[in-house]
Amino acid sequence: MKRFPYLLMFMALLVACNDGGTPTCVGPDGTCDGYGDMKPDQNRFIDPIGNSNKKINMMIALGDTQISAYVQNKLRGFSGDTTGLDMGEIARTALAIADGNQNLDASDGVIDAAMYVVSSDLFTSCGDTGDITSCIDKWRTDNASVLASRLTELRARADALDIGSVHFNTTTDGTDYVQFSLDADGKITGISTRDATYARVGDSTFSDGTSTLTYKSAVMDADTGLPGLSYSDFGVYQIQTGDEITRNIPFAGGYDQKRIATTDIGTDLEFSGVAVGAVSNATDNLDVRDDRASLTFNHETGDSTLTATFANWYKITVNQNIDATDTNIGFSNYQGTDEFKLPDGVDNAPANMNIGYYGANPSTGTPSEATGLVQYKNDASGINMDVAFGARK
Repeated sequence: MKRFPYLLMFMALLVACNDGGTPTCVGPDGTCDGYGDMKPDQNRFIDPIGNSNKKINMMIALGDTQISAYVQNKLRGFSGDTTGLDMGEIARTALAIADGNQNLDASDGVIDAAMYVVSSDLFTSCGDTGDITSCIDKWRTDNASVLASRLTELRARADALDIGSVHFNTTTDGTDYVQFSLDADGKITGISTRDATYARVGDSTFSDGTSTLTYKSAVMDADTGLPGLSYSDFGVYQIQTGDEITRNIPFAGGYDQKRIATTDIGTDLEFSGVAVGAVSNATDNLDVRDDRASLTFNHETGDSTLTATFANWYKITVNQNIDATDTNIGFSNYQGTDEFKLPDGVDNAPANMNIGYYGANPSTGTPSEATGLVQYKNDASGINMDVAFGARK
């Protein structure tokens, strides 16, 4: 893959335009450390809470503090009176405008501010009109490309999403999971399992004073080629106590309000992604991974099919029907050693799979990403497989 043009684009972001002799930088942390005499771009919105959380996973995670700061930043230069206005209501109204909602249930002051957050041009065009709804609708039509870009940003900056509410399942039935804890501003400060609570001590590391839990989002791993997931995450975690380290424990989960039921999906889907996990026997564990896994959804049959090829184990094909009552796993092309090989004749078997399809607007029935778990047990040999997967269209 040719990466040089992307490096040039990144450097262009760091070294932005000249503002009369002193160049500005717009690095991800909003500082210019290491960039000579450049000064920060004062108009660029910096979200330190979001930047901290994204050192753990790439999900959009937005609390009231972050949203309020973003709205106030976007309202710089706004001529209207914002005294007493709720920044969260302005954010929700701006999202509704950008998303094409015709029923704006807000006061005139909030709508004016929300229009400005969407675009200063929208406020200039429609702020003094008698029929705001018709004016906004016409502006949407005339500025479709601008609106699409603004909607993407607003979903990333103004759509309240509580990452502390997400259960990242570690079992397909959802009985075991890990869950983040947050401070009052929405920053991830800890993580809990069924048995313990761990405080954040670094980027993706948490401690309870005796043991250390390391949360490894598969999206954050280098060279996977998988773009960041917005509404879900998957990967593995490990717990270390002294010199003892548990096997990789797969996890997957996402926001309930962004999840799309398979019965609501209105078209065939093809996703590409990553599958990661572990295979165990009575005495040992084998880490498995495929960075070119695929997931398909057949609208006519309602079947979801995951395919992953593990270079040190089997190629697996997992098929699940639309209401998740029947899941079958197929094994082929064994590449491992004898201690992790299934008994002869085990080519297909029942399994368990939990899939979550997610999208920015679930009412459309069109997901943009999917994550989930697959678990298989072979009682005759004692060989078990636990895999998490994630994929994007």
